[in-house]
Amino acid sequence: MLAPYTLFWERLSGAIAPQVMLEELDVSHCLVHVDMTAGDHRQEAYRSLNPVMRIPALRLPDGKVIGESSAIMLVLGEAHAGSDLVPAPDDPDRPEFLFWLTSMAANGYPIFSRAWHPEQFTTNAEANESVRQRAESHLAEFFAVMDGAIAGRPYFLARGFSALDIYLAMLSEWSADRQALFEANPHVGELCRAVRERPAYRKVLEMHTAPLAA
Repeated sequence: MLAPYTLFWERLSGAIAPQVMLEELDVSHCLVHVDMTAGDHRQEAYRSLNPVMRIPALRLPDGKVIGESSAIMLVLGEAHAGSDLVPAPDDPDRPEFLFWLTSMAANGYPIFSRAWHPEQFTTNAEANESVRQRAESHLAEFFAVMDGAIAGRPYFLARGFSALDIYLAMLSEWSADRQALFEANPHVGELCRAVRERPAYRKVLEMHTAPLAA
């Protein structure tokens, strides 16, 4: 018998979206917490699973391990095609879906790293605040693009709920001021509030914001 999926996660990390996917798909899975504050993601035990030492990672039922939130979501969506969370390869919405998922992962996600950890992007400590401020302006530009691209109401694609909505909602959780974000980008706000109402998302977000057991 094949083992269930195993998701390696950290609180309020990029594991949110893949974990919501697992809950939405209602597939058996295990969770393994990786304490990034303690540097566990850099230890050999985890590095042997995910050489790039990033969270999340997903062990598949056949034992293979993959990383990157967007890649995990694609694999899960295609492995459980009946969910319609990821358009099939022959679906007319597939190109648009891939474009926007890749844009969120390649353009949106990394900006938050610069905003929250500017010291990792400069060797000059005096430049940290400049890096952070520039990242904040890039985030404003990114979410403005997302707001204009949302084709459905309230979801990203006109067809309805998809993995795009999960991913964009995850990104919004990292905003320093979600209320201001939603006021500036009302379609993003409508989408994220709708996603937060879904039981799977609520369950995962509660887990990511609750104190960890000692």
